[in-house]
Amino acid sequence: MSAQFSMSLDGFIARDDDGIGPLFDWYEAGSVETWMPGHPVPFHLSEADAAYWQSLPREGAFIAGRRIFDMTKGWGGHPPNESPTVVLTHREPPSDWPPVRRDGRPVPFEFVADLESALERAAHLADGKEIGVAGADVAQQCLRLGVVDELRVDLIPVLLGSGIRWFGELGGDIMLEDPVIIPGTRVTHLSYQVRSGDVR
Repeated sequence: MSAQFSMSLDGFIARDDDGIGPLFDWYEAGSVETWMPGHPVPFHLSEADAAYWQSLPREGAFIAGRRIFDMTKGWGGHPPNESPTVVLTHREPPSDWPPVRRDGRPVPFEFVADLESALERAAHLADGKEIGVAGADVAQQCLRLGVVDELRVDLIPVLLGSGIRWFGELGGDIMLEDPVIIPGTRVTHLSYQVRSGDVR
């Protein structure tokens, strides 16, 4: 299982109002047209960022928190990479859910109330492929549980000062291996393997 997010140098993945400010500027900092399945328009990455993007495994399923689901409006029915997505929430889906997808295909979302069920459903849906985690609270829960294998931090050269922290409430040290570092344009990509069972 992996978790990936664009993060400011002081540890935030969004502002207090959920705005992203310059955190995603690197998606338009180059000239290499790069498509994400389900996304309606291409990104324009630098050559180094495009090569990094293409090297990443494509998730077989996602687990998302309700906050990021609401903030993105369910990605318009098109989650990242069109991967089946399990939303961890105690609330019912929005009243206007599901949306009408552009391609007419069913919306690949399920809603569950506890993390254990979310992990079981995501493992089934992923069918042996990688599971991604989207959202700060869910990522923290998975880290505390010890089920995250890799953290990918797209580190942005900005100090936001306040906002939504990616790693805010872990309750102990979680040890990581030394990072793989890939410099990009307006971003530095850091990939950390999580040391299994090494929570202090």
